[in-house]
Amino acid sequence: MPVAWKLVVNQEERATGFSHDNETAKPHYYKVTLDNGITTEMAPTTQGVHLRFSFPKNEEGYLILDGYTDISEIHIDPDKRQITGWVNNQRFVNEPSTFRNYFVVQFDQPFDSWGIWENQEDKVFAGQLTVAGKGYGAYIRFRKGTTVQAKAASSYISYEQARITLGRKLGKDKTLEVTKARGAKTWNELLNRVLVEGGTEEQMRTFYSCLFRANLFSRKFYERDADDQPYYYSPYDGKIYSGYMYTDNGFWDTFRSQFPLTNILHPTMQGRYMNALLDAYDQYGWLPSWSALGETGGMIGNHAISLLTDAWVKGIRTFDPERALRAYAHEAMNKGPW
Repeated sequence: MPVAWKLVVNQEERATGFSHDNETAKPHYYKVTLDNGITTEMAPTTQGVHLRFSFPKNEEGYLILDGYTDISEIHIDPDKRQITGWVNNQRFVNEPSTFRNYFVVQFDQPFDSWGIWENQEDKVFAGQLTVAGKGYGAYIRFRKGTTVQAKAASSYISYEQARITLGRKLGKDKTLEVTKARGAKTWNELLNRVLVEGGTEEQMRTFYSCLFRANLFSRKFYERDADDQPYYYSPYDGKIYSGYMYTDNGFWDTFRSQFPLTNILHPTMQGRYMNALLDAYDQYGWLPSWSALGETGGMIGNHAISLLTDAWVKGIRTFDPERALRAYAHEAMNKGPW
């Protein structure tokens, strides 16, 4: 959260408004000028984001990193202009003790000052560089009128993997405009998988807005190692595996719409998703019914059976049908995990 004028860590007191008149929102780029005078921009990548904060000319600028309410660990490195850490605020991981969302944030401007803060009583510890515990965050201050860029990436595997991802996704991007242009190209290619003719301008906008939202799924939960090979932390048993994993879906009517569309538009990815469903079955003992990140038990029925069947009918044959049938039988003939 960017803050101007003075350091404020309390989440209610540092909140600020904005007008949609001062906002630009696109799939590959977001910009808003807040009521406090700070302009914030961001261009996303997979598992990362390129940010830029432009602070008012005559005001000092602060950035507040919030570890939220559960366990976090924070490290500030002023010499490297970097903040690293991890947070664990996830309720729906089947092995919560092993869960870590590691992150690294690299800044292009020096820190004027820094410190740690604690969000239970909003206590500030000026100058402190590292902390671990419940509800901790960090703050950094920049010179008056600074425009600062930040590159952030995360990993569910390790600090080292977060740094690998940061280097791969954002390492060569000297400006936000470079990241923004690459994102525009990526989204243009995705949306051009379906070309629409005829209809009104309003209908075209509605169609491509819906297609954009459809392409936000499926949520990748795998990462790429130093050799560009896929691997992932399993939210089902807390171990690390080679291959692909997807999550954040309850299949609540997406088995009727989102997944049939994805079978057509993204068959390679969908084949990987089907194997991820079966891997989740092996790791947890059940096909997912609502994964967020692990199994939540939040949906009745056996929707994953529909997903695997529809993929097979549509010609996706990159998963083992016998393995799928064994999972089917277990789902159909046993009371669920909850």
